[in-house]
Formats: sequence, C-alpha cells, structure tokens
Amino acid sequence: MFLRMVTHIIRAEDSEKNARTYAGSVLSGLRTTKGCAFAALLQESANPKHCVSLTIWTSRQASVVYEESGLYEKLVDSLRPFFLETDEWKLELSEDLSLQYTPVRTEPSVEGFDETLVTSVELSGLRENPFAAHILAVTVLQEQVGEFEKKLSSDIDARYREIKGFLELITVRQDRTFYVISFWDQTVDLQSPSGVRLLDRLGESLSELLPAFIQWKVSHERAARFSASSEDVRSSVYRCLASEWFDR
Repeated sequence: MFLRMVTHIIRAEDSEKNARTYAGSVLSGLRTTKGCAFAALLQESANPKHCVSLTIWTSRQASVVYEESGLYEKLVDSLRPFFLETDEWKLELSEDLSLQYTPVRTEPSVEGFDETLVTSVELSGLRENPFAAHILAVTVLQEQVGEFEKKLSSDIDARYREIKGFLELITVRQDRTFYVISFWDQTVDLQSPSGVRLLDRLGESLSELLPAFIQWKVSHERAARFSASSEDVRSSVYRCLASEWFDR
C-alpha cells in the first residue's frame, strides 16, 4: 500500500467551495483512476486554512502513473481558485524579451509513504466514511526505530481501539518520523471543544508511552522536568470534509 498526502493552504472563507469542488471534481476523477482505493479532504480544526488531500493507493507505481498522466495537475487546478496566494514575486523575461515581475504560483506540497507498518484497513472491505481524522507525527531516536515499530503493534494500536468513535488506523514511516493516522466516526463532536480535546488528549496519552524512544529535553520552568519538544511529537485534529472508498 502507498499513502499520499497533498497539503494546500486555502482562504478560510472558501472552505465550503473548496469542499464542494473536491467532492465534485477530485473524487469523481479518482473514482475511475486505477489503483486509488481511498481519498479524503481533511481540514485542520485549529487552522481552517490548512487542508490535506489524503489518498491511499494499491502501490506506489499506481500513484506515479496517476501523476504522470496529467490528471493530478488537472485536479489541483480545479482547487487552485481557493488557494491562499503567496506574496512572492519573481523577475522573468516576457515574450518581447522585456523584464517583468510576475507572482509566484502557489503549489501544494506532496509527501508519499511507501511502507505501511501497522494497519487494519481492508481496502476492499471498509465502507464507512470517516467524520474526523487525527494525525500524530512522532520522531524517534535512530537506534530505537525498530523497537518503536514493535511498540506500535503491541501497545499503541490497542490504545486507539479503547476509545469510542474509532474506525481505522494507518501507520507509516519516513526516516525516523512515524505518522499515526486514525479515522473517527461522527460521535467525535468536532463542533465542541470537548470533541477536539478528546483527540488531543489521545496524542498526549500516547506521548506518555514514548519516553524511551524520544530525545526528551530538560525544562527549567519551575521544577526541572523532562518534556518532548514540538519537533518530537506533533498532533493535529482534522475534520473530514469529503471522502470515498473505491472498489478495487
């Protein structure tokens, strides 16, 4: 399995238009794309400008074929009217060879993850679309990568399954950073502070399991204590604006 995350920054006031276009154009385009098993548009609860298109593919090669076909650029262009434009400008030659300043076009960032370490997702069986997603990024010590993979299988997966509303879990790794991506149903009320706090607390509770793997640092505020930096553990809660599982 291959997981792809495309991050784009939008104008917050265009959230609904962005979601409708994603549902109408992106999901429609991917529905008939060979190898695409799942697609979802996620919007960060704490920062509505921050959106992620998360797609699951049967293989990296299927994702490469999709991108090289030109469909990826076409689908990005359908969402481009909602992108928050950069203030950057570049100097270039026009057709008549005169110098002119033109705005730098905003492009989404793309990350791909080859190997799925822990997953309970049955690509041909799951049919429930998530209401929310939680992405926990944990950077561990190099010498502890193997041990942390075992920890994910034995302890962390079980911790998620204890919580009401949990649907599925996918864990992938890029170098020393593990991404734990969980999907949740509508019982997690992201309209309320308590709903967002539920998933935030999950990230905090998992951090308690990790001191042997993370480069913990001494804090000199009040009594000396050890804490992980924001670079070691990053937790984000997302609202799922549009999603679909495809028959593959």
